[in-house]
Amino acid sequence: MRTSSLISEAPSPVHRFVVGLDGEGHWIARDETGLTGGVFADRSAAIHFAETQCNHREGAIRLAPANARLSLFN
Repeated sequence: MRTSSLISEAPSPVHRFVVGLDGEGHWIARDETGLTGGVFADRSAAIHFAETQCNHREGAIRLAPANARLSLFN
């Protein structure tokens, strides 16, 4: 699977979005400041939303660890 240069696996101070699964297996893209986010049908849709929201800025998106469960509300 190809990973965009806009996405990183490690924490960084420039991240704006985190993308990962919630407890029910839905894909979540969430602004790390809590300003915006959504639930998506698949990983690519969540990433596309995050990329669009951060104007395709490099390093602005990070993937949550596989064992993490995201929520739009925390």
